[in-house]
Amino acid sequence: MINGDDLRAMRLKAGISQETMSKKLECDRKTVINYELGVSDIPSKKLFRWFQCCQLDFSALLRQIKEVRNQTYNNKSKLIDFISLVLLISLVLGPKVTAEIYMAIIAITAFYGAIKKDPNVLHIALILLFVNLVDYIIFAFGIIDLSTAGKNRVLHGSLIYGVQLIISVTSVIILIFRVQLSRILSHSKKIELTYFDGLFHWIFIYLSMIYILAIIELFARHTFGLHSITIIHYNFTSLVYIGWAMSCALLLTMIISTEQKSNLQESGSH
Repeated sequence: MINGDDLRAMRLKAGISQETMSKKLECDRKTVINYELGVSDIPSKKLFRWFQCCQLDFSALLRQIKEVRNQTYNNKSKLIDFISLVLLISLVLGPKVTAEIYMAIIAITAFYGAIKKDPNVLHIALILLFVNLVDYIIFAFGIIDLSTAGKNRVLHGSLIYGVQLIISVTSVIILIFRVQLSRILSHSKKIELTYFDGLFHWIFIYLSMIYILAIIELFARHTFGLHSITIIHYNFTSLVYIGWAMSCALLLTMIISTEQKSNLQESGSH
């Protein structure tokens, strides 16, 4: 990805001053400075004009675009394969094993992001880790008792599902604004909106829908006497773990995609 340092390096290599570049781009010198400092993004039309002024080799650029495009198609294919594989594992091995796999993959992803110094991968993994840690603390330490013995089933069930719904909706909001939060936490220039930022929050939207349907079914069964409605009741755990399995697939695909992108950049720099 072209950043401000790259623009400045191209301009200096071509022996063009900021004043001259501003005239070629038909803008003021301050705008050129902002482009090079990364304060503002350069529009695509002006970017290609910048390339022309610096006499950039467009054939090399087009080859790189083609490689990135092919990589994107491959990522989509790998994503589908991983989703199918992890869903199968979740159904065969059961919820307990799926939960352990999920936490292990989150930890591996966070470790990979830290090693590679990739804030995007690291922060996404840490968000997922934080969400699951909050959920674990609330229910494992008895802040909310999962036992229904001697309790009003409707109120207690609504409390459990309601807390999980709040956690899930909060996760959706955090993941949607992940880039903005990352820039608050870190000043790394590598922070950017990734392909996976547009996917993870959908998993938590799916989980939120499960919790909402669970609350509706709970009221239907115990308030209105519709005891035959048990779709969510008997499949709740499996439905939640399918969401976790999808997260596993996305995390693994993100690692592979990031590694391929890193290798592509290294090969392009030689």
